[in-house]
Amino acid sequence: MEMAKIQPTKRANPSIIKTPQSIIHIKHNVSLLAYKHWVLLLQDLREQIEADEPPEAGGVRFISMSKLSDRLGYTPSKKDLWECFRSLKNQDLAINFLDKDGHKAKYGAGFISEWSITSNRIGYKFPSFLELVMSGDDEAKKIFQLLNWNIFNSFTGKYEAIIYKLCKDYIGIGRTPYMTVEDYREYIGLSDGDYPATRDFNKRCVNDPIRAINKNELSDIIVSVEFRNNGRKIEGLWFKSELKKQTQLPFEEFKQHPAFDYAKISIDPEEQTKYLEKYTPEQVQAIIERANDYAQELKGKGKKENLSGLYKKAFFEGWGLDNLEAKQEEKTKKKALIEQQKTEETHNQQQAKTETQEAIESKKRLEAFDLLSETEKNAILQAMIGQTIAILKPRLEQAYKEHGTNAPAKSPQLRGMLIAHLIKNAK
Repeated sequence: MEMAKIQPTKRANPSIIKTPQSIIHIKHNVSLLAYKHWVLLLQDLREQIEADEPPEAGGVRFISMSKLSDRLGYTPSKKDLWECFRSLKNQDLAINFLDKDGHKAKYGAGFISEWSITSNRIGYKFPSFLELVMSGDDEAKKIFQLLNWNIFNSFTGKYEAIIYKLCKDYIGIGRTPYMTVEDYREYIGLSDGDYPATRDFNKRCVNDPIRAINKNELSDIIVSVEFRNNGRKIEGLWFKSELKKQTQLPFEEFKQHPAFDYAKISIDPEEQTKYLEKYTPEQVQAIIERANDYAQELKGKGKKENLSGLYKKAFFEGWGLDNLEAKQEEKTKKKALIEQQKTEETHNQQQAKTETQEAIESKKRLEAFDLLSETEKNAILQAMIGQTIAILKPRLEQAYKEHGTNAPAKSPQLRGMLIAHLIKNAK
């Protein structure tokens, strides 16, 4: 297989990691625990590259002890870690690939180059070849497959973990490449004296691990094996795999809080939890927006922004919170103004409705008055004028004297007083 560079994609779930087949498909005899630590370091490397985090002095990167413990499900002892990393350093890693000129090449190194252990973090450095592969371009995405760490970490046997990872990488194809028995023995790290009898080899290194994978409640695949025989002798084998139908995995996957939706890189779940304990979701969003604005300012000046470091600094210093308070105050004022406008609008509508009803009622009373006889009209007008206060009575009497029963049509003041009189006496 020609080695291309690989660009990690933004992860949607912290338990899902992507690892190139060429990296995992390496002959080794490290322990299962060391193998798991190595895969976790690869994951951490990919996350740091994805977040554009540069290594520290000498090219060393660091993973916190709490993060490693969280992924493993327990806190490992320093002694166990030291032994695991020492075995990873001393284990030969040999990768065959095609060089740029098309000729076959072989690269050799340790699984890791350097390591350090303190009470709160672990330093590590990968061989340059692995670092280049993990930070490559989009062309090699097709050789990536998903590995669910929760499932991988549930295996207690080294061979079942190796077979599971191998099958997962070829799940889309349905079968793994053919390997001779000799190649497979070397691939899983057996020496010449390990399981020399075919029966023991098949049981311990093939059938038992397959049975463990298929019986594992977390496992998401079903595995089988096919042998190639020459007479009664087994010459080689390959594994077949298919996805297991599962209604629900018995562990909950991480779901990012909406407050982090505008972050331009993935933020570790552990960090998200810490930030949400310190800030409200609105404050988190304001801090991210301010950090994004600052990153854009740097970009406009031709400077490279380290988003991971920028976000950490922004959350530590509480960027954008002053603006948030101003925005919230403005929002409160705007909301109050909207409520006031709604109240006024409701009042105006109610008033218009009332006025309309009064106009209809007034028209109805006047129409009823017009249908009365002249005698009845005169009686009502005289009664209404007689009940009017002294200051208004002269004007009403003058209008009545000049126009008689036609006065309501000629005098608005008299018409208004008549309508009020008719309504009052109708009740």
